[in-house]
Amino acid sequence: MPYITMMQSPAYHQLTFEEVLFGGNSVPTLINNNTSNTRTKYVPYIPLDYLEKFDIEGMILALKRFCDVHEDLYRANRQDLYDTFPIPKKTGGLRIINAPHPELMNALRELATLLKEKMFALYHTSAFAYVQNRSTIDAIKRHQQNGSKWFLKTDFSDFFGSTTLEFVMYMLSMIFPFCEIVKKEDGRKYLEKAMELCFLNGGLPQGTPISPMITNLMMIPIDHRLYNCLRTYEGVNYVYTRYADDILISSRRSFDHEHIVELITKTLTEFKAPFKIKDEKTRYGSSAGSNWNLGLMLNKDNEITIGHKNKRRLRAMICNYILDKVNKNGWPLHDVQVLRGHINYYKMVEEEYVNEVIAYNNKKFGVNVMKMINADLAG
Repeated sequence: MPYITMMQSPAYHQLTFEEVLFGGNSVPTLINNNTSNTRTKYVPYIPLDYLEKFDIEGMILALKRFCDVHEDLYRANRQDLYDTFPIPKKTGGLRIINAPHPELMNALRELATLLKEKMFALYHTSAFAYVQNRSTIDAIKRHQQNGSKWFLKTDFSDFFGSTTLEFVMYMLSMIFPFCEIVKKEDGRKYLEKAMELCFLNGGLPQGTPISPMITNLMMIPIDHRLYNCLRTYEGVNYVYTRYADDILISSRRSFDHEHIVELITKTLTEFKAPFKIKDEKTRYGSSAGSNWNLGLMLNKDNEITIGHKNKRRLRAMICNYILDKVNKNGWPLHDVQVLRGHINYYKMVEEEYVNEVIAYNNKKFGVNVMKMINADLAG
C-alpha cells in the first residue's frame, strides 16, 4: 500500500446555492494560496490510469545515466571526497559538518534535481525544514492557528547520522513513484546505487545538498501516520509539526504527554526507524510559561515573538555597530552578515518592532544603519 504525495492546489471559498442565484457576479474567493502545502494519501494500490501518467522506465534510465556518469566517484575513497570540521551548536557542544568536495557536491546537486524534477520527490505537509517558502515561523503558525496552549517538544537522537541506506530504501519502497521503480530489478539496482553516493560512514552527512531532501522524503510515511493519528487522538485534537529532527505537538488543553511519546516511539518501531526519541530533550508545558520552540516564543496571548532577551540583544547589536562604525572601527564581514541575518529574521517575526529600533537609532545617531550595513556587505 503506497503513499502518494502531491502539491496542494489553492483553496477557494465554495459558493453556496444562494450566492450563485442571487450573488450577481460573485466568484469563488481564494482562501489559501500557500504553495508549499502538500497532500499525502495512503492507497491500497496505484490505479492504472494514474500510473500511466508516469514514465517509470524513463526514471530508471535517468538513474542509470547518473550512476554511469559518476562512476569515478563510486570508485574513490568516500572520506577523501569530504572536508570535515566542527561548528558550535546553539544549545552547546559541537556539530560535525562533512562538506563535499566540488565534484561530489555537483553530483549530489544533480541527483537532488533528478529526484525532485523527474521523480517528483516531495515532503509531508507537516515537514517544515529544508522546504522552499517554509521556515520555523511557518511551523509555529500551525500551532498558533489552532490556539494551542499546551506543547510537547522532543527530537530524534542522531537523526542524520543514524539514517542508513537500508532504511531509506525500505521507506522509498512505500512511496510513489519509488515503490514502482524498485519493483523492477534494474530500478532497485540503480536507485540504491544512486542513493549510496549520498552516504558517508553508514549515515547521512550533514553539509550536503541532498541529505535534507532525503530525510523529508523518507519521513513521509511516519509523518503521515503521526499527523493523522494525532488529529483526533483519543478525542483530543493535536497539531503535529516536524522541523528536521525537532517534533512539536500541541493542543488547546492539557494532555498526557507521556502517552504521546509512547505513540511516537511505537510508530518509529513499526517503521523500523534507526533513530529514537531523545529523552533528555523532551519537555512539556503551557504557553503560560517560557514557551520557546524553534527559537521563537508563542506566548500566552497566542502571539509569536522573538522574546525580550533577543530584543535587547538586537538593540545592543545595532547600537554597537553604529558606534564602532562612527569611531572608524568597522566590524569584520562575518559579524556584519550575522547582524543583517538577525535583522532579516526578526523582521519576519516582528517587523514593526525591528523597524522602530532601526528608526530610533537612525534618528539618535543621524545615520542610515541599513545603508551602512549594505555598504559593508558590498565591500
